[in-house]
Amino acid sequence: MQRGTWLALFVFSLAAIGCGGCTPSAPPPKPAETGHEDHGHSHSAKGPHTGKVLAIGAEEYHAEFTHDDGSGKVTVYLLDKNIKVDPAAASPDETISIEVKSKGETKKYDLAAVDRTAGDKPMASQFEVVDKELLGYLETLGGDVSATLNVKIGDKPFAQKIDFEDHGHAH
Repeated sequence: MQRGTWLALFVFSLAAIGCGGCTPSAPPPKPAETGHEDHGHSHSAKGPHTGKVLAIGAEEYHAEFTHDDGSGKVTVYLLDKNIKVDPAAASPDETISIEVKSKGETKKYDLAAVDRTAGDKPMASQFEVVDKELLGYLETLGGDVSATLNVKIGDKPFAQKIDFEDHGHAH
């Protein structure tokens, strides 16, 4: 063989032998998220009724919003911290409300209890209203349209801004 061929073969052999014991380096660890606990769900997750989920308070509870485009029915389900149906995630009130602010005006929409229990301490976890105007507002949140869910769960009142955007992190 010619001298150039031997030299190329020798260099190639050294390279193959020299890298044969190399192992790829481990990928760098992912940075830990701060200020959030892993609750096993993201806020863009669907609820048990396939609706949009909203955290209430410090994620003590959640509200799931479903709607019917044809009728304009808006339903809110009260859920626990794990986005599950839980009798403890219920309101003693006969109605909850959604306040919408748009172009300097505020409108209040009352949602009536659908599944109110009987007895000394009646509770409800499902509330509805048929109102196409409210549905339109909820579908166009952002910009000059904002909404707040006003609900009492157990003995604790909440006024939670409605924001269905996924903030790019899991909770």
